[in-house]
Amino acid sequence: MDVYVCEDDFCSILSGIYDAGTSGRPSREQRLELKGQREPELFCRYLEVQPEKRKAESVMGTVRERISGEACRLLWTASLSGDGEKADWMYRFLVDGFRQGPKIVHMLSLPSVFQMVEYDRAVGNEAHLLTGFVRFARLPEGILAGSIGPKNDVLAIVAEHFEDRLSGENWMLWDEKRDKAAVHQANRETVLLRGIPEDIRRRIKAAGTQDPYGDLWRVFVHTISIKERENRKCQMTHLPLRFREYMTEWQKTPCPPGMDMV
Repeated sequence: MDVYVCEDDFCSILSGIYDAGTSGRPSREQRLELKGQREPELFCRYLEVQPEKRKAESVMGTVRERISGEACRLLWTASLSGDGEKADWMYRFLVDGFRQGPKIVHMLSLPSVFQMVEYDRAVGNEAHLLTGFVRFARLPEGILAGSIGPKNDVLAIVAEHFEDRLSGENWMLWDEKRDKAAVHQANRETVLLRGIPEDIRRRIKAAGTQDPYGDLWRVFVHTISIKERENRKCQMTHLPLRFREYMTEWQKTPCPPGMDMV
């Protein structure tokens, strides 16, 4: 078994698919893995993939020509998933796709297609939720700053929403888990950066507790709450616990006497 080891990156995964597809070996004797996701196995030959834009563009061009644009979109959203098995599922999807043609995207009975649609659903749902759950706080310099920690790599999708919604503002949205940020300068295009300096990270995390409007927002939210009608199960259905640590109204800070802030 030949195992192509890729970075968790769209270009790297497509380069691995290109290498596997041009190796001349049957697909059943090859698979793709993300680096660090699995322990090495006996009787496997591990091949480290070198990401190349040329290879990635070749794969996408062939997919668009022989399958469809929808298949290209499914590949892109699958690459954003937090699942460690996604690289091999993307490869299996294309193996099936080149056999079946454009109809492949509707063949949900095939495991590879079903998995790709599941990735698409999970990524889309999380990105949609975050457009409502992201909280920005204003830094002393006037820049709006916020942080998220999603399961999937949805920063680019969420940033596209706020690029339109807050086009006239200077803002930064930091993905804490992947240490990457979307930075937007007023009335310009948003850029994605990796490797955020430690002092910037600390300031972003502290922004929600230092902004006076954050205190007003917390007081407002907890004032309008009706304790007798509290339904924790319903709350967790609409607002999963993993989002709350990044939301201003759920951060514990001192509150006015007589007001119980949970």
